[in-house]
Amino acid sequence: MFALVRHAGYQHANGNITPEGTQAATFLAQQLHALNIPWREIRTSPSARTRETGNIIGKILELPIEVDERIGMVGNLIDLLPPTEQNNIIFISHLPVLTKLLSAWSRVFQQEEPPLTEIASGYVVDPINKQIRRI
Repeated sequence: MFALVRHAGYQHANGNITPEGTQAATFLAQQLHALNIPWREIRTSPSARTRETGNIIGKILELPIEVDERIGMVGNLIDLLPPTEQNNIIFISHLPVLTKLLSAWSRVFQQEEPPLTEIASGYVVDPINKQIRRI
């Protein structure tokens, strides 16, 4: 089981998250905590907005954070596509990257791809039960 999360709202000028983005990331951390999943770590893309979102969530959930080039805007997702299972990791990235991952897992589960448009939102992917559910 793993989570795919879109970064919080950010300022276009410098890429840092906004005060509203900080609140949204805090709320998302609370939602992730409420799932009672034993999260092991957070992996973020190299961008400032994903790292800041990860830092907020990581502080609340007391998780280590690692920058993962594979989930950056020009990363190579091949290691993260099905049937690879990333156990208890929260991935924080960008809409195009998350869309590719959700699309691939939806095909494996033979279900419709869920929409992902909102910032600071995401899904839990459960390969054992072949489910994708909104956080």
